[in-house]
Amino acid sequence: MVMMNSAWNKNNRREIRHTLGRYIAILMIIALGVGFFSGLKVTREAMIRTGDTYIKNSNMYDYRLLSTLGVTKEDAGEISGLEGVQAAEAAVYADFITDYNGHADIILKAHSITEQLNRLNITAGRLPEADNECVVDALAFTEADIGNTIIVSDKNAEDTIESFTYREYTIVGVCNSVNYMYRSDRGTTRLAGGAVAAFVYIPEGGFSFDYYNEIYVTLKNNQGLIFSRDYEAAVSSMEQPLTDAIEKRAELRYQDIVEGANDKIDEAQGEYDESYGEYLDKKAEADTKLQDAWNTLEDARVKIRENEGKLSDGEKKLEEGREEYNSSLADYNSSKALYEAKKKETLHTLETKQQELDNSRTKVTGGLSQIEESGVLEQYNTLTGSQRTLKAALAEVTDTGSLEYRTYEAQLKQVEEGIARIEATGMIEQYQSLTESLSQIDIAQTQLNGSRDMAGSQFAETEKQLASAKAQLDAAKQTIENHRKEIAEGKAALAEAKEEYADGLEEYNETKAETEDSLKEAEDKLADAKEKIEQARADIKELAKPVCYVLDRSKNTGYACFENDSSVVEGIAKVFPFFFFLVAALVCSTTMTRMVDEQRTQIGTLKALGYSNRAIAWRYISYSGSAAILGCILGYAVGTKLFPFAIWQAYKMLYSFAEIRYVFNGVLALLMLLVSLLCSVGATCAASKAELSQMPAALMRPKAPKAGKRIFLEYIPLVWSRVSFLHKVSIRNILRYKKRLFMMVLGTGGCMALLLAGLGLNDSISNIADDQFDTIMMYDYTISFQEAQTEDGMEDFRKDTAGLLSECVFVCTDTYEITGKGGTQRVNVIASDDPDITKVIGLHLNGRTVPFPEDGYVAINDRLAETEGVGIGDTLTLSLNDTQTYQVAIGGIFKNYAYNYMYMSGETYRQVFGKEPSYQTAYGTTDSDQLYDISARLMKDYGASNVYVTADTREHVTNMMESLNYIVWLVIACAGALAFVVMYNLSNINITERNREIATIKVLGFYPMETYSYVFRENMVITLISTVPGLLAGIYLHRFVMEQIKIEAVSFNIRILPMSYVYALLVTFGLTILVNLILARKIEGIHMAESLKSVE
Repeated sequence: MVMMNSAWNKNNRREIRHTLGRYIAILMIIALGVGFFSGLKVTREAMIRTGDTYIKNSNMYDYRLLSTLGVTKEDAGEISGLEGVQAAEAAVYADFITDYNGHADIILKAHSITEQLNRLNITAGRLPEADNECVVDALAFTEADIGNTIIVSDKNAEDTIESFTYREYTIVGVCNSVNYMYRSDRGTTRLAGGAVAAFVYIPEGGFSFDYYNEIYVTLKNNQGLIFSRDYEAAVSSMEQPLTDAIEKRAELRYQDIVEGANDKIDEAQGEYDESYGEYLDKKAEADTKLQDAWNTLEDARVKIRENEGKLSDGEKKLEEGREEYNSSLADYNSSKALYEAKKKETLHTLETKQQELDNSRTKVTGGLSQIEESGVLEQYNTLTGSQRTLKAALAEVTDTGSLEYRTYEAQLKQVEEGIARIEATGMIEQYQSLTESLSQIDIAQTQLNGSRDMAGSQFAETEKQLASAKAQLDAAKQTIENHRKEIAEGKAALAEAKEEYADGLEEYNETKAETEDSLKEAEDKLADAKEKIEQARADIKELAKPVCYVLDRSKNTGYACFENDSSVVEGIAKVFPFFFFLVAALVCSTTMTRMVDEQRTQIGTLKALGYSNRAIAWRYISYSGSAAILGCILGYAVGTKLFPFAIWQAYKMLYSFAEIRYVFNGVLALLMLLVSLLCSVGATCAASKAELSQMPAALMRPKAPKAGKRIFLEYIPLVWSRVSFLHKVSIRNILRYKKRLFMMVLGTGGCMALLLAGLGLNDSISNIADDQFDTIMMYDYTISFQEAQTEDGMEDFRKDTAGLLSECVFVCTDTYEITGKGGTQRVNVIASDDPDITKVIGLHLNGRTVPFPEDGYVAINDRLAETEGVGIGDTLTLSLNDTQTYQVAIGGIFKNYAYNYMYMSGETYRQVFGKEPSYQTAYGTTDSDQLYDISARLMKDYGASNVYVTADTREHVTNMMESLNYIVWLVIACAGALAFVVMYNLSNINITERNREIATIKVLGFYPMETYSYVFRENMVITLISTVPGLLAGIYLHRFVMEQIKIEAVSFNIRILPMSYVYALLVTFGLTILVNLILARKIEGIHMAESLKSVE
């Protein structure tokens, strides 16, 4: 019996070894089915357990309590004392603007560090030890930022600045926060832009608040897994007690605020009354002093007027004296000028005459001198003297005849001749004339001297008169000067008096103005105080009852998104693994059924040898069972490790978690084992039972072939007559074995459907960024400004940047939340009155353009409308910081792929939010490819505080979609592997069943290629037939899977691109060809004689 068992077991092992390809195929089919199914099924559980560990280690809150009046530590103490509450801590938060590392207008959210709850995960550095230290967001900062400071900018509102104890905080660490699990979301804010860039955690002492913003609460019975029913039940059970408690505390705080305010109002009213009395007293005193000062000024003004009159009379008299003096001076100057002119004329005449006399005298004396010097005059005088002497002598001589007489006469004659000669020259006459002229000159000189003396006397008399007049004028001038000095002194005294008066008046006016200002200021202060008191009374009357909010973790964006993303995997796992496993199970079942049917001769032989039906059945059960067990173990081990790990690598880009935990689900493993055994062993038992019920002799004879039947093509002679013989054989074989055809079509078509659905997933996911930013968000830049732009400012910016930007549209951007059927979702609100908005934003749905909404209505994206279950004409509720809510009416729905958007006009914005839209953002497009250079220029030269390049957002969306692409490519790879194994297995079975037929073909002399084509042609044709149901099933499977995938703020374009059909066909036919090539060796290895004698 032992030897028999040993031989039996050896034979069983030999069976596995001889059919190793089939055995491995069964093992791989089971492994692929189990691995794919269990891997995807366990991924969500692994993600949840990973998140659960992270959340519990961080001690994340279960509830977050808020009140519109704020909360206190006493409130937290009361909450912590509730039954079922583990801990409660009050916390503070504030949004503020900072400029950091060259980036302006960065919005950060500062939180206070709690002692027990929401513990921070420090990735670098340490926790703060001083109140002016902080730890920062690991997503936005790095270890290199440690030591830098974050400054609370002057651009913040005064109350924001006052909410911080310090203006600068030193970075001492970098951290992750369980409150911000989702890396792409840091919350919303009322500050410019509407979105928070990063978080900062500061010690409580770093804040300066009168009250806290929120209370974090953890529960005692929250030990269930996150998202589980146990956890949800535990949390839900505490919602009402917490609501009652926080509302009670809020009511007490409301009463305290009202009572405290009334006390302060009464105190303020008393201070007002006292101040008003003091004001009246001081006003009366000031009025008295001002009146006295005014009377004194009036007396001084009267005296000034009198002195001004006297001074005016004096000036008048002075002016008259000055006019008289000037007149006399003019007469004097005229007389003196006339005198001077007459004197000058007289002197000039006398001088002229004197000069004439002098000239004549000179000429005469010169002529006389010349005559005298010539000796003629002396000779003439001598001759005349001789003449007189001779005449006298001659007169004495009486005798005229005497010699003496004749001598004298002769001498006289001689002398007279000499005189005659001289006189003949005219010189004597000239001399006499000159002598006479000289005498006349002397006479004229005497007369001229007399005239000069007379003129001198007259000049002296005139000068005396002029001197007397000058003395009188000088005396008058002195008198005038004295009067002028007196008047000047009077003027100076008057000016001094006026100056004193002006100073007094100015002092009076200043005092009066100061008094009036003081009184006005006092009046204003009193009026303000009165108004404030009245307003305070009105505010107290109008003070709304506090509104409280009890928010569980589902309102946390990261928590909700993590649940959503884990549900995506679950959505895929709902369909794909089941369909995948169904194909694998059917093929495995068919394989074992065909194997048992194929070995019916051996079964008959074993029965004839005396083996029991149980032993024979166990032979095949152990064969299929061992393959199923090994495949199940391999598939489960690899699938539950590989799939969660691969998928988590994608989701790590979205969440700040550690490595995913490995989860062993014993129930799932057992279920996979049972299903695997059911598909393999169950099919084996069913097939074995049918065969074992027959007699050994019947089993050892081959089954009678099915009766031949004409196929429908044979009834179409036009077609059938044109088909070659081998093709006719292939067509008959395909249509003759309908079960085999069905299984081949099911297996191949099912794998093709999986491939097409996987490729369709890729098409629907991978092109979201292109669809979003090529057809919807058509702008290249989001330009932010430090302050809201006016109409002139917007127009100037457009003109200045016309060379850089082809389009520039100004918008108001805010971020709000919507809490409804789709959970808590963020929505970007865009308001604009610019008619060119449609040039940068494309609104369309189902190929039709959606007009920009009219006043009073908004347009929302289709995914938001779908998740919230609203349509055109319905309303949505927006919220901000979980406290303020706003209602909007829907007037349009448009297609959008990434994030949620809501568009409205500026007038709608005013109606909804009750304030003017702040146009601090512009969308710009450019024709240049130098995107980042233009971005830098816009900030440097054109006043933009920040410029976000759309290409960066596009890259972010692309990266976010890559997490799903990991799953998609896993599906495609597994579908391809399953398709290969299925095709290999079914083709292998086909060849094994037709050994005798193929051997016959070979015996008939078919060449190897003809033999291959004889068999593989059927595979290709069946593959071709499988494409029709495969493509149809793939389309429906793709749509069904896409409906199961729900991602917050993402809408997929459900489509399968034409190339995906081509790729699915190419992969399917490629795998068919690959299987044919691999199995060609098996056909080549068929032994003709052995195969033909196998029946014997």
